[in-house]
Amino acid sequence: MIRTVLVKLLKTSPLFRLVLIPLAFILFAGLFLVIDVLAHKKPELHLLEPAIAQSGEVVVIHGDHFGTSPQDNWVEISGDRLSANTILEWEPNRIMVLLPETVQDGLVYVATGAGKSNPLIFANRSNIPVRNVVQTSITFPEITGFNTPRVETGKRLVISGKNFGLSREDSRVLFTWQLDPAIPLSPQNRISQSTIPCSETLFEYEFWSDQEIRVRVPDGAASGSVYVQTSRGLSNGEPVQIINQPGKKLYSDQRTYTVSLNVDITNITAEDGNMLLLRIPRPVASATQRNIEITRSEPAPYLENYRGMIFHQFENLRPGRTLSASHTFLVTVYRVETEITANQVRPYTDTDSPVYLLYTASDPVIPSNNPDIILKAAEILGNEKNPYRKAKLIYDWVTETMEWKEHENPNRGVLDALADTSGSAWDMALLFTTLARASGIPAIPVAGIVVDENRESRIHWWAEFYLENFGWVPVDPAMGLGKPVHTPGDNTREWYFGNIDPYRIAFSRGWTDQKPMTQKSRIVHRPRSYAFQPIWEESGGNLEKYTSFWGDPRVTGVY
Repeated sequence: MIRTVLVKLLKTSPLFRLVLIPLAFILFAGLFLVIDVLAHKKPELHLLEPAIAQSGEVVVIHGDHFGTSPQDNWVEISGDRLSANTILEWEPNRIMVLLPETVQDGLVYVATGAGKSNPLIFANRSNIPVRNVVQTSITFPEITGFNTPRVETGKRLVISGKNFGLSREDSRVLFTWQLDPAIPLSPQNRISQSTIPCSETLFEYEFWSDQEIRVRVPDGAASGSVYVQTSRGLSNGEPVQIINQPGKKLYSDQRTYTVSLNVDITNITAEDGNMLLLRIPRPVASATQRNIEITRSEPAPYLENYRGMIFHQFENLRPGRTLSASHTFLVTVYRVETEITANQVRPYTDTDSPVYLLYTASDPVIPSNNPDIILKAAEILGNEKNPYRKAKLIYDWVTETMEWKEHENPNRGVLDALADTSGSAWDMALLFTTLARASGIPAIPVAGIVVDENRESRIHWWAEFYLENFGWVPVDPAMGLGKPVHTPGDNTREWYFGNIDPYRIAFSRGWTDQKPMTQKSRIVHRPRSYAFQPIWEESGGNLEKYTSFWGDPRVTGVY
C-alpha cells in the first residue's frame, strides 16, 4: 500500500520529487559519515603488559583501533615519541615495543589519524626506590675461591663458597662472555649481557651443593669474573683465566629478530574423548643465540618449555572447529668468527665426557656407524690425526664433491646423499656431521631458518664441530657454495668453515629424541623441517582425522 502511494507521488508530484531527492542525498551522506566514523575510531588502550619495566625490556600495549602499521601512527611515553626502530610489532589490537634507554615514568598514549588514545600509567622500574632492609645474616651466594686460577674451555672448574643452595633448581653459574667490546651494554642489564651461563643440555653442570659447585667451562667463555646466581640474588664476581690454546672466538654484529610461528588445525572429524598434542619447537639458546623471549602465545601453552618445545594439549575437539596456535619470539643472534692455529689443536683426551660420547654416537639422522660412512671418512682423511684438519678435509670434500640439488623425496637420508653425491643444505649439513662423527670428531647438525636482505626467510640447515679446550666451531657447507640464499656479508667457501653470519635463527641443535605420551597415539612427523625431532603431532582417542598446516617461521622484525 505505502509502496503504491510513493510510486504514484513520484510520477504525479514534481514538488514531492524536489523534496525527496535532497532528503535521500542527506540520508546517504549521513550513512557514509557514520560508516567513516566507525572505521576511524580513536585508539583505545586497555592494558600495559607489564606496566612496570625498564630500558631494554619489551612492553606489549593491548587495546583497539591501532591500525595495521606504525606508518603515520606512533606511541608516546612520558611526552616522548618512540622511534620506529623500537616498534617490534604493530597490529590493530596490540603493539610490542622495546623500551629505549631514555624511557621515564609517565603516561602512555597511542596516536593515529583518528586522534589520541586514553592514557595508561607506566613506571620505570629503575626509578622505584627500594626500602633498605637490615640483614641479620648474609644469605646472598658468595664465592670464596676456585680449585685453579686457570682453566680451559670444556674443563671442570670447582667453585667454593656458601649459600649456593642445596640443589641447583633454577640457579646458574655465569662466566664472562667473549663479546665484541664495541657492542654497547645497557647499565641495567650489563651482567646478563656480558656473561654466558653454563648449559644444562651440554652437561656443563656436574655437581651442586650449598658450599661447592662443579661445572665445565661453557663454550664462549672468556677470562674475567665468574658469578653464581640463585633465587637469593647474584654473588660476588671472582676472576678466572680461561685458556683457549688453539685460538680465539669473537661474537659481534648483534641482530635481534621478531619471529612468528603459526599452526592451524581444521577439518576435524571426532567424537567425545579425543586428544591432540602439538610439540612446537622454540629457538634454542646457545653462545651464538641468546636472550630468547616468548612475547606472545595464543592460546597459553600447557608447557612453555618442554625439552626445547612449546607443548599444547587440546581435548574433546569438535567437528567443524578450527584450532590455531600462534607464538611470537624475540631472539638475539651474533656473528661468530674463529681464529684457530691448527698446530695448537691436540687429539681428544676427555673421551669419556658426555659431550664426546653423545656427539660422536650414531642417531636416527646421523648413521655414523654405517660401514659405507666409515669407509668414506677413512678415504677422505687418509693419515690425518689433527681434529681441526680432519674437519676441514671433510668440509672441503662435501663442498667440492656434492652437487647442489633439491630432491623431491623428503625421506631421503645421508646414505642416499653419499651414494649420488648430490643434495640440499639438509644433506650437506647431515653428511658433514655424519662423516665427522665417524672420524671421532664430536659434531652436531643445526636446523632453523636463514633470513635474506628482504627479511624473507626459508628453512636451512648447517653444522658445528667440537674442539677440546676451545668449544664449538660453526660450518655451513651449503652457504659456502652460495646456497640457498645470498645473505649480506661474506659468502665464500673458506669463510663458512669456522665462521657464521647473524642472518639465521636456530630451532634445534642435534636430534631431540622424544617418546609418545600415550601408547596407542598416532604420530605425525615432519621431515626436513626447521627442527630435528621425531614427533610434531600426537593424537589419540576418538579423533578420527584432521588437517594440520604448519607455517614456516616468519621474521616480522629486525633491529
